[in-house]
Amino acid sequence: MAHTMNDKQGLLLTTSSEGAARSYNDAVTQLLDYRVTAMPSVKQALVDDENFCMGHCLRGYMLMMYSTVRFHGAAQNALAAARGEANRSSPREQAHVEALASWVCGDLHMACARWECILVDHPLDILALRLHHFVSFWMGRSQALVKAPAAVLAAWTKGMPNRGNVLGMLAFGLEEAGQTKLAERYGREAVDLNPNDLWAVHSVAHVLETEHRFEDGLRWTDFPRDHWEDRNPFRGHLWWHRGLFLLEAGRFDEAMALYDGAIYDTKSDFYLDIQNAAAFLARVEFRGRGVGERWEVLAQHAQANLHDHVLPFTDLHCVMALAHTGRHGEARAYIESMRTESVRNEFHVAQVLRRVAIPISEAILSLEKGHSDQALFSLIAAKPMLAEVGASNAQRDLMTLYTIEAAKRTGSRQALEHQLREHDFVTRLGWTS
Repeated sequence: MAHTMNDKQGLLLTTSSEGAARSYNDAVTQLLDYRVTAMPSVKQALVDDENFCMGHCLRGYMLMMYSTVRFHGAAQNALAAARGEANRSSPREQAHVEALASWVCGDLHMACARWECILVDHPLDILALRLHHFVSFWMGRSQALVKAPAAVLAAWTKGMPNRGNVLGMLAFGLEEAGQTKLAERYGREAVDLNPNDLWAVHSVAHVLETEHRFEDGLRWTDFPRDHWEDRNPFRGHLWWHRGLFLLEAGRFDEAMALYDGAIYDTKSDFYLDIQNAAAFLARVEFRGRGVGERWEVLAQHAQANLHDHVLPFTDLHCVMALAHTGRHGEARAYIESMRTESVRNEFHVAQVLRRVAIPISEAILSLEKGHSDQALFSLIAAKPMLAEVGASNAQRDLMTLYTIEAAKRTGSRQALEHQLREHDFVTRLGWTS
């Protein structure tokens, strides 16, 4: 075996380069903190040691986290490079290479299983935990968001680097499970340990949203506009949460100024930006307010990414933008592209497209074409499987708001009151319908 260094938790890294190990450790920390410097740090690690297995593996992981087919070729190259060094690396590092291989080929369940097995033997592997959390989130595996961090927490003693990140992940999982009091406790402790952990900040914001503590939410997210400028697009999602608190407070002008200046200031086609923007605009309009021409750029991005179906949850927002701007033909083409993708294999994304995302997309298009009864039926039929599209309770609540809107447009008072009563009750439980 080649010479080794260690990561911040003392786990072996197969490299003889101190510079490579240092840059790798920096990259992991920056990844956890959502800093834009994470990928440059990985690249520097590979400059210092081009044979660094975990450096190649981490690069592949980050490329997959972009959640677009545009980077899958580069991720496959990173995987090939990591595999070329695997037989000279430790069993833990070899397991990471196999997890990356599962992810690249689309087998998300197998990737999560491999990360969990790494955690059994190495509970301090923060990278395995974070990736398990990330992929489980986008698969709608809400119980896994609690179970994985809970299983390793005992190994993370006080004072250990990155313990706050573990608490932040556990806090989010607990919030999604409706355990908001415990979630808030862990989330605030995580932020105290590491104020740079945006996921922990985000976890507490979810608690405050779930408990309808909107004024507390505004105080919690009261940061200067440039506070997170050195972070990746996840910063826009934190501003999205503040925007929701502003909407709940009836401060529409401030909410729209935040949208233009922070939530979707980049006008990018990054998946999280598209989700944030479309979901926010829809919520504003469901409250009876206009948004001008703001849907237009989203529709253009959706049309340009017609065949990019990595995250079904993103697909829903792309169809929203196309249908809402009257591009019914383009929305139909997007749905048919989803349908083509849904029969490529039997992995998770294909199954979710078939079972949930395509029916909901059809419902959204039907609603925009004036077929409210058909839309309402399809949205009701999809409710039991909704969690499979991934994301959080708060994000998926948009589909319930679409169901309410469809009921409203049918003209049936009975249908509307049914949906409103259901939504009012379950949101107080922290669920989605």
